[in-house]
Amino acid sequence: MKIIVNNINISIEKNQNLELKNEVIRRGIKEEYIEKIEYSKRSIDSRKKTDIKFVYNIEVTLNKDIDVTGLNVILPKQMEESTYRVKIDVERVAVIGAGPAGLFAALRLCELGIKPIIYERGEDIDNRDKSIDNFVKYSMLNPNSNIQFGEGGAGTYSDGKLNTRVKSGYMNKVFLELVENGAQEEILWDYKPHVGTDILKNVVKNLREKIISMGGVFNFNTLIKDIVILDKKVKGIKIQNLKSPIQNEEIELFDHVILAIGHSSRDTYRMLYKNGVFMESKPFAIGARIEHPRVDIDTMQYGKMVSHPSLEAATYSLTYNNKEEERGVFSFCMCPGGVIVNAASQEGGSLVNGMSYSQRDGRFSNSALVVGVKANEFGDDIFSGMEFQDKLEKKTYDLVGNYGALYQNTLDFLKGKSTNRKIESSYEMEMKSYDLNNLFPKVISDNMKLAMGQWEKTQRNFISENANLIAPETRTSAPIKITRGEQGESINIHGLYPVGEGAGYAGGIISAAIDGIKIVDLVFTTTD
Repeated sequence: MKIIVNNINISIEKNQNLELKNEVIRRGIKEEYIEKIEYSKRSIDSRKKTDIKFVYNIEVTLNKDIDVTGLNVILPKQMEESTYRVKIDVERVAVIGAGPAGLFAALRLCELGIKPIIYERGEDIDNRDKSIDNFVKYSMLNPNSNIQFGEGGAGTYSDGKLNTRVKSGYMNKVFLELVENGAQEEILWDYKPHVGTDILKNVVKNLREKIISMGGVFNFNTLIKDIVILDKKVKGIKIQNLKSPIQNEEIELFDHVILAIGHSSRDTYRMLYKNGVFMESKPFAIGARIEHPRVDIDTMQYGKMVSHPSLEAATYSLTYNNKEEERGVFSFCMCPGGVIVNAASQEGGSLVNGMSYSQRDGRFSNSALVVGVKANEFGDDIFSGMEFQDKLEKKTYDLVGNYGALYQNTLDFLKGKSTNRKIESSYEMEMKSYDLNNLFPKVISDNMKLAMGQWEKTQRNFISENANLIAPETRTSAPIKITRGEQGESINIHGLYPVGEGAGYAGGIISAAIDGIKIVDLVFTTTD
């Protein structure tokens, strides 16, 4: 028999396992009945800096069935099992993109007995790693295999954060698959689960091998140059082998194409638009990375308990709402103990992102600090948001003279003056001091300053001589949505199924993976 016990608060100074057991007993369960205690969720309550607590939800296995009526425990809900079968006669399905949405869509197809063919413009993870290393060391950009493109998608070279606001019955499957393929078991119960780039690279590789063992076929270094549409139906795709010395284009015939492109696939957006695929502009966000010495953020969150061995590198989440403009400013993709990386994917354009490894033990912590941009705010064209991103990236490249970044101390940014000294940073490539008020449109810089001014009053150490802005952060999400109907299909092209971040239906690793599975089940199965 299993029961659930929620909302257990235990000081980090106490023996956690002993106190958990004692709490179960206090709630009316005899000690001799307790067989096993497992975490369902664990978070940190650091509001009172002198008494930081872990907060647990646990699942308790009992060695006998007992009457729990009147006890402060919960019986787990019995989950109904669904049996899926292939709904339509399908032999060939193309999956475009090997990020989370594409990988999990391909895995689900394999589970249904459909053997997908996966096309990825970037390299497999090992060769992608080499291309990124060459870029960092020598500024040699591979425009098709970089921080944005390649096996695992953009999320592989990020923090590997798995927290999401999406509520879905598929979530447990995604987490279990990640653990089965090498992720840490803690992600099953950690309140803010993360894998880390170092481990996530192996997870991605193992997922690929699993898909291949089930009949899936991968084609790396393969760019989708065009999509063949006849009478508003998909008939195939035109591909180009980027490693071939001739790079001839070939047509592969498919009636079903799962479009799992990333949010940086600007050339693919334009190709789809040229072919009449319906899409629309959507909001996104623009700003910079804010970087602190890790000890400053840890102290901000933990106070005098900062050096306690049970506490990991601290995270934060900050928001500011400009009610007059109906515009949000917020921290995003916070990387405790992480590094700032150059996330360029187009020649002549430069931008930054955050990344961290599984141990999160670096000297610095960073987060995006971004301002919401409304759909078509900088032009009426469908691609005005994308072109706005591109303009900022090219301006940065020109100012630095290379694939580098612009920096400014937070205090100087608020005063509107350049920082006249070098700064310490985790960023490894070229950096140039610049007044970011002159980089961004006034609406962006003004809202950043409003939010920072507010946070300066409430968050100790957040704005200081040690806190610096590294810019620009332009690729928080897709500025385009490839609109689909209720059945998961493009609203005007039959056989085309947009999924994940690049389609505008996800915002991270987990939500993208869930979306990939969900659309496969919606399109190719029925429930008994």
